[in-house]
Amino acid sequence: MTSKLKTDVLETVSGSGTIALTNQLSGMTSASMPSGSVVQVKQAVLTTSSAAAIEGWYDITGLSLAITPTSSSSKILIQANVFGAVSNAGWLTGIRILRDSTALAVGTSGSSAVNNFASFAYMAGSTAEGDGKQMVVDILDSPSTASAITYKVQYVGGNTGVTTYINRFSTSSNACAISTITLTEIKG
Repeated sequence: MTSKLKTDVLETVSGSGTIALTNQLSGMTSASMPSGSVVQVKQAVLTTSSAAAIEGWYDITGLSLAITPTSSSSKILIQANVFGAVSNAGWLTGIRILRDSTALAVGTSGSSAVNNFASFAYMAGSTAEGDGKQMVVDILDSPSTASAITYKVQYVGGNTGVTTYINRFSTSSNACAISTITLTEIKG
């Protein structure tokens, strides 16, 4: 036998207020959610491609998102998924995540800035055509703020004589991929 409780109003223990029930909980706020709850989700989708022969780190235009955490104890899960290709076999590129101007998940190995990031996702041109690869980075960040912050994706070019293609399946095709950055606020 199952029991069923029916009520129109629940009163707080102190009697100072009530919680109205109308087929759902009303008045639910991010403050009343348990730790680990998803508070908000934002996503940017890049549907255009670009190409540049550069050396160093550069922003991927269109893969940047601002978010204002509801609490300074919140964590932000950043998920980046980028397609890319390079014009010459044997060359590499990769992506990393920045919070405002701070690179996240910075590693300690390697002697150059290009190889010094734990969030570095490699792909390489496996043939002269430079087959495209998917680069994925997931980072759980603790920004410790309730103020607006911006997360962005950057890519690295290794040489001014090598073209890096972003959001392309290959260097020989103009076919565009879809790249994304997703921010998920998780209550601390």
